[in-house]
Amino acid sequence: MECETFLITARRCRRCGGILTSAQGIRDGYGPCCLKKMRQEEARKKAMANQCSLFDGMDQAKKG
Repeated sequence: MECETFLITARRCRRCGGILTSAQGIRDGYGPCCLKKMRQEEARKKAMANQCSLFDGMDQAKKG
């Protein structure tokens, strides 16, 4: 029986440190789950940028 050696190109995810073996993951530097989570976090941040709180005016009233 012959021993065969093969090479798998792999890389670590920049977010979680998991091993990436797919061509897309190696190219992006992120796994599919981490990429999805990052997109969700960006969408939340974008939505929160336009939000205001009822308590925002209280800080100004205390100062004035």
